[in-house]
Amino acid sequence: MPDVCLIKIYTIKSKFFTLNSRDFIKGLILVVICTFLTGVYELNANGGVVNWLTVKPVVIAAFGAAVSYLTKNLLTNSDDEFLKMEPR
Repeated sequence: MPDVCLIKIYTIKSKFFTLNSRDFIKGLILVVICTFLTGVYELNANGGVVNWLTVKPVVIAAFGAAVSYLTKNLLTNSDDEFLKMEPR
């Protein structure tokens, strides 16, 4: 009896200088994780006080993580090669 694959998994990777919805979803997950970790650290470092001085580093870290991740994906081709054009 031949092997039958009932489920095919397709990973659609974005091409060089393009982003797709998957990139934004993964970026959002990264931002949530970064925000949580930075927030926990800031709350611990400042004794649990929430004010602009404790929230500002969290916002900056989340924004930096999002921009960094999306820039990395924008400059990576569909073969996960950084700063290389699409193969022919």
